[in-house]
Amino acid sequence: MPKQQQKILFNAKNSFPASDIPIPQWDESQVSDSDEEVVVSHNWHELRHLMWNYVGIVRTTKRLERAQRRIQLLKQEVKDYYYNFTVTSDLLELRNLITVAELIIECAMRRKESRGLHYTLDYPKVDNSSKPQDTILSRVQ
Repeated sequence: MPKQQQKILFNAKNSFPASDIPIPQWDESQVSDSDEEVVVSHNWHELRHLMWNYVGIVRTTKRLERAQRRIQLLKQEVKDYYYNFTVTSDLLELRNLITVAELIIECAMRRKESRGLHYTLDYPKVDNSSKPQDTILSRVQ
């Protein structure tokens, strides 16, 4: 399989091909150098504060929903920026951090209990009715 068409799904124990989703080659002829680097810096700062304030140790469903909406806005902004300007390592790292934040929020919203350090005000008790399981998320397209 050509490198540009390979997609890997990672879980806690190993990695394996998830599907054969084609990834187009990057076309640099359509982008320019950015005179708006402050956008990347600002979005990075916003993401840090968003995760700290809404998705920290003590959570509520309402805060997680707000965080999810804001992450979607950030994701769209970064996507627009990514396709219009020259790619930098800071931009790639921000894009990756947004993906990780999205996964953290999704996992937190699925958990209907408080466990370990993560305390959910909407579900204050530990649910021991079944054995704890790893959370594995995958993208279905």
